[in-house]
Amino acid sequence: MRIKQIITEAKGIFGRLPGDPFVHTNGRKANFQSVEAYPDPQMARYENADQLAQAVKEFEENNHCKIEWVNSPSGALAFAVAILHDGDSLLYWGRYLRQTKATMLGVWDNNQIPSGWSLATTGATKLQAGFDPQHLIKTENQFMSTSQVINTVKSNSPNDVKDLFAQNLQKLASGRGDITFTGMANQMEAIRDYFGEIMQPLALAGGVIKGQAEDARKLLADGANWANCKMMWPMSMNAALCDSFLIAPNGQEIGISSKGGAGAKASAKNIHDAYLKAKKEGNQDLINSAKYTISIVELIATKSAKDGPFAIAEFLNMNNITPEISQEVDEYVRTGKQNFDDVSQTALDLLSGFKVNNEVKGFNTGYAIMAAVAKTVAKEINKNPEFTQGALALLNQSSIIQVYTKMTKNGEDAVLSDFRAVYPPNFEGQILVDGGKNYYSSRIQGKLAFSFK
Repeated sequence: MRIKQIITEAKGIFGRLPGDPFVHTNGRKANFQSVEAYPDPQMARYENADQLAQAVKEFEENNHCKIEWVNSPSGALAFAVAILHDGDSLLYWGRYLRQTKATMLGVWDNNQIPSGWSLATTGATKLQAGFDPQHLIKTENQFMSTSQVINTVKSNSPNDVKDLFAQNLQKLASGRGDITFTGMANQMEAIRDYFGEIMQPLALAGGVIKGQAEDARKLLADGANWANCKMMWPMSMNAALCDSFLIAPNGQEIGISSKGGAGAKASAKNIHDAYLKAKKEGNQDLINSAKYTISIVELIATKSAKDGPFAIAEFLNMNNITPEISQEVDEYVRTGKQNFDDVSQTALDLLSGFKVNNEVKGFNTGYAIMAAVAKTVAKEINKNPEFTQGALALLNQSSIIQVYTKMTKNGEDAVLSDFRAVYPPNFEGQILVDGGKNYYSSRIQGKLAFSFK
């Protein structure tokens, strides 16, 4: 097949790639090599615990190793072994399972590994710091005051930083911007990109952030003080663009798009919400100018992750993506098909534009075709500049404040430099539909996504 794009996935230990780094708290490092599950998914499980124990014994004897287990065998009739290399020797990490199956992604989480070890990719390292709202807020409930937020963060923070975090948040809520994270220079990026999502609403409430935030307060909150607004943090790590919300006394939800390093991505919901805002306000000129974008975003918002790309293909009159392909996908997913025997020529033509790795864990022919459909639809949308024009127009009239957090290092300390607010939002560049983010040859993880270019 002709190589254009690669359908790949990485989710948990079964999604790790050769060479992925792991690090121990004692400084020891190891690189991931491979992972296998036993017995074969067609067998699914051993008949009893004795057979399981015998299989484990044979594995250890054949590989001259001792498996380091991450859980107990209670109730298990299958197992998996991950192999890593620390530069001198091989490490064998084992996890007992109830059974094996065609799709193993997500069965073994990255944090379900021997004590002291952690995944050391850049993104994982920042998340493992645990400074994000998902770790420190832990709820989508609305907070009535800054003190409630501070108390919650303090109770959920690691012991060695809870007092420092609480003190700095209290400073921000009191109108002080002289914020120093003592001894945390090596974690500055995690503080900026993740703890910053918590700092920003409190800094607004304390009046630390001025400038265009004041324009937003007057227009969106009817002049109410930010301190009189409720606060809420969405818990989904995929809640793109808006990282927190201020709910004004007039009921207006004001999104905050936190900008640290890379910034945020748009989602179908963001653009759809912006359309609903324009509709509510009777902004017919904007709606008319963004009609093409709105039609596509409405299909994404209202259809399922599987049906959305097909509905868009019909809207765009894409004759190579038919209802029969949709039925083919359903059938192959249902039956667990893992080869290309008897696949329709139409489906094969779609797949010909992509490199398909049918040896990936959990591979399914139906999901591979679905991924090709999503990528093909995305490519067709992205050919038309009208989509970007409409999406930007909608986002830039939305109830969103962009807030940038700037930090520096001073010796061993991480120091807050300033915040900068942008309102109305100033989303620029090209917004592209991403057909590869949530569609893989082993699963459908979500709907069509968007990225800024």
